[in-house]
Amino acid sequence: MLIAISVIFVAVVLVAIFVLTIVLYKKYPVRNKGDQGELAVAKILGENIEGVQYVINDLLFEYAPGKTCQIDHIHINQAGIWVIETKNYAGRIYGQENDQNWMQVLANGRIQNQFYNPIKQNNAHIYHLSQYLKVKNIFHNIVVFLPNADISYIDSDKVYSLSQLESIKDTTTHPILSVSDMDKYYNLLLSLKNSTTVNKLEHIANINNMQELIRQGICPRCGGKLVPRHGKNGDFYGCSNYPKCKFTKKM
Repeated sequence: MLIAISVIFVAVVLVAIFVLTIVLYKKYPVRNKGDQGELAVAKILGENIEGVQYVINDLLFEYAPGKTCQIDHIHINQAGIWVIETKNYAGRIYGQENDQNWMQVLANGRIQNQFYNPIKQNNAHIYHLSQYLKVKNIFHNIVVFLPNADISYIDSDKVYSLSQLESIKDTTTHPILSVSDMDKYYNLLLSLKNSTTVNKLEHIANINNMQELIRQGICPRCGGKLVPRHGKNGDFYGCSNYPKCKFTKKM
């Protein structure tokens, strides 16, 4: 009898813990490292100020059937449209602007992780935005690393620390957009964000499909054939539809 009561009591406690966990998760969801980084950047970018700056966070959209693009942050001011990719990595980061891949080094060099050059990743984002907005030469490619990363080994002026991010909000130098331009581009991008019907799981599936196309020698951007080419940085695969499509992949 006592054993049966104990079993029931334990079962009730486990059920209560499970229910409480669900309630707390819904109220205080656990965010992954990427989400935490994006929140930190969004806080610095701030809110919309009419005629001064406009901010769009987490823009996810479909640019072609089955092909999606996810942009962490867009900041619009008179200096242009700043397209921002956020990386919440730790350790030393090594890379040059034109490298295909960069390197994350941890544990005094005992752990090394290679990842795709985020500047190139963001170039693709800018390409899709330029196609949608039908405008070029107003975009700034910015990659922001959070404080856990040592970015002193990266050779590029497109890489910012979190503390440097505030500088892009200075609209007093080299204005290229009028106030009406800012309003127009912000409203177009806001409409794109609000009209999207894809979610992040679908976006991840689309990324996997894109990687499979590359493995098959197909350009994921336009469907052209990837052909071997040689440039100043070595051999690579380029799209057969160049210069209309400038997609490349290192051999």
